[in-house]
Formats: sequence, C-alpha cells, structure tokens
Amino acid sequence: MASVGFCPAGWKGARKTPNRNLLMTVSFVRDQPESVTQVTSSDDRLQAGIRHGSRCIPKLVRAGNLPGMGSFTEATTTAGLRDGVYESTLDTEWSLGENPHGGYMMALLTKAALTTACRTHPLAVSTHFLRSPEIGAVELHTEAVKRGRLYTTVHARMVQNGKSCVEATVTAGEISDAAHAWEAHQQPPITPFQECDEHRTPAENLLGHIDVRLDPRSTAFLRGETSGDEVRGWMQLTDGTDFDPLSLIVAVDLLPPTVFGLGHGGWCPTVELTYQLRGLPAPGPIATYTRCDALSADGWFNEDAAVYDARGRLVAQSRQLALSGNALNHR
Repeated sequence: MASVGFCPAGWKGARKTPNRNLLMTVSFVRDQPESVTQVTSSDDRLQAGIRHGSRCIPKLVRAGNLPGMGSFTEATTTAGLRDGVYESTLDTEWSLGENPHGGYMMALLTKAALTTACRTHPLAVSTHFLRSPEIGAVELHTEAVKRGRLYTTVHARMVQNGKSCVEATVTAGEISDAAHAWEAHQQPPITPFQECDEHRTPAENLLGHIDVRLDPRSTAFLRGETSGDEVRGWMQLTDGTDFDPLSLIVAVDLLPPTVFGLGHGGWCPTVELTYQLRGLPAPGPIATYTRCDALSADGWFNEDAAVYDARGRLVAQSRQLALSGNALNHR
C-alpha cells in the first residue's frame, strides 16, 4: 500500500492547482501501474490519495466552498433532441482525474431515463461501464420497454462519437417518505460527523462539491496497515443543498475501495454497479458504509454500499463488481 503522502498511480498527466492557502501538485502515471506517485502540498495534513475506478482522491483537510463551481442540478442538465434522445455535457467539475466520475454519469443517464418514463424516482439502476467518455458533449438514448401502473422500465445508453460508453436499465416509479415497514438492521456505528476530518481538494472537481469525511477507525490503510473489509464515511454537498434520489447515486460510488483495507491498491475499475433507492433522504449529511464480501484469487471483488440519512434511516443501497488494481498490475 502507498504510505501517507502518496497516491496510488492510476491516471496519466499532472495537475497543478493554485489556492490562496496552498499549492498542490498531483501526478498520475497510468502507464506505470505498479508505481506510486508523491503528492506534495504546503499543508502538512495532506494524507494518502485514494483511487477507485474513475476516482483518484488526493486527501486534504480544507474547508470552505470553492467559487464558480456548478451545482449537481446544473451538471445534470439535459435537453431533448428527438423522441427518447437527449443531449448533455459531461462537466469537468464533476470529474476526478481526467475522466467523469462513474456515479455522476449514472445519475445523468438516470435523469434522462426518468424523463422518458414520466416518473419521479429511480427505484433501481443497473449500469455497465463499457468505456470512459471524455469531458464534453454526449447523447443520452432512452427507450421505455415496459410501462406499468406502479413502475416503468427504461433502457438507457450514454453515447459519444457514435460509441456506447455507459448502458443502464432503470426501474422508475415513486417511493413514499414513510418509515420502512421492516428493516433487518439498524444503522451501524460510525464516528460522529464532527470528529471526522474533511477530505477535500482545492481543485474544481467532484471533491469540491462533496464534503467527504472518512471514519478514521475504518481507514488504517492510509497508514499503510490492513484495516479489514469495510470503509465508512459522512458526506454532504458543499453548496448547502441536500442529497436527493439522483445525487445519492454519486454517494454510493465515492468512498475508497474496500480492498485497500485488505492490502490491495492502485486503480480499481468498476465494471457493473446496481443502485437501489430505499427511501427519500432527510436534510443533512448522509452516512455511507461499504464492505467487501469476497476478493477472488484473480482480483474480482464485490463492494456493497448502504447509505443512511440524518434520521438513521436506510435510503440507498448498491452492489458493484470491480477489479483490484493489484490484479491489473500483473496482467
């Protein structure tokens, strides 16, 4: 594992990000997957970077909103081109590294599907990531394949330069704000929000929009130690808005990979992710828990996420299939 002050290599290119209080340089080397890349900053609280699928997260303690950053609503704006087809622009501010965040792309595709379905909520979204699109214009192709009294099923594709990049099946309907009739488990323990450090960057990217606070009891891997198969953390949007059924899709795909706690590192690409909405989130920060049930000998692992709102109510779940960076390095 990378030690404190280092980011597991994964992305090509170098970024220099000026800020009133610090200058941070992060280099990502995609062609050298076994190497690690040092992250330097004038703030001595800079800690290890985190790489997860389309996410490379230089960890930094820094507060305050960043000027000029677009909201989630603005970043998921769509416009109709023709029946079932919409146009949109992948926003660099909702990306990490050089590529759009996977959860953000899921949310954008889901929004188009909801429009086609004439429904309010994404009850379930099953997504396959085929190739990573570039920042910029995309088309969202949707087709309603079932319209029922209680839900509508829509197939959706994100297309760029004539190629499908992301495909999803969206089950759309309406969900009430009433308490669950039954839950197998209550919200698991987590370090209080105020006692967790912020993990934000001054760069105009995804982590400028979401205040992520990792539970230090689940992140021993940041000190180069194994820490088990779970990661926990709090999140809140920095513009003062609250999470909703669409932005929760981003939240289930934002914590560090669980396999980091099992001694694995590097780029861990997500191949498939299924999201389920279980309730409408209350105002306030959300708590997200992820765990890994099995890591195969050839590097495939599952990652399950559960999201609880400020009332302690389960509001979202997900399961994804991903590939360990260690396995990629040896292929």
